Amino acid sequence: METGRITLAFLYRKVVFPYCNLALSTRVKAHALLNPGDRICAFPVRSFLDIAFFRRRIATVAEVLEIKTANGLTEMTVKGITRARVKKLTGIYSAVVEPLPEEDLGSLERVREELRKKSQELIFLINVNESDKLIHLLNFLVNLHQLTDFVSNYFILKFPQRFQVYMETNVEARANMLLAMLDVLIDDLKNKRGQ
Repeated sequence: METGRITLAFLYRKVVFPYCNLALSTRVKAHALLNPGDRICAFPVRSFLDIAFFRRRIATVAEVLEIKTANGLTEMTVKGITRARVKKLTGIYSAVVEPLPEEDLGSLERVREELRKKSQELIFLINVNESDKLIHLLNFLVNLHQLTDFVSNYFILKFPQRFQVYMETNVEARANMLLAMLDVLIDDLKNKRGQ
């Protein structure tokens, strides 16, 4: 994807991770003009300061999968494509973005396997109905970028931590941050079960 102008969607305390889906609701009229297949820039916002100091901030280029408008409310489901840097605003709801390239990951096999094992351990502790499906997806993901975003999307539920992981553009640092967060989650679950 090349640098270009794109519809901007401000997401208050929400993050669209690349390779993952998210359902959004908005009252912005500009978003009602979107169609499935259109791309948006999903810009996570913690407070007004994130909007005021947007320059060079990270966002996600996402594809609109489904969109419904009723009673002035637009509901859409989007799928993250790639992280991008916001270069400039070109209106209230449009921006010029530059996709971030994914670096070569030749020497990070150990980190990928450690992240996969910790995620599987957490799945077994949670014992969710979709455990088999999640483990299959984890085994299918070989790209560390995809794996870190998948794990972040499904297991890091508190917004401050999600935002912190999302904003880290170095995938090795992101994976190590996730490993530390998963250790805390695993320890908490074990303590609750008295293990």
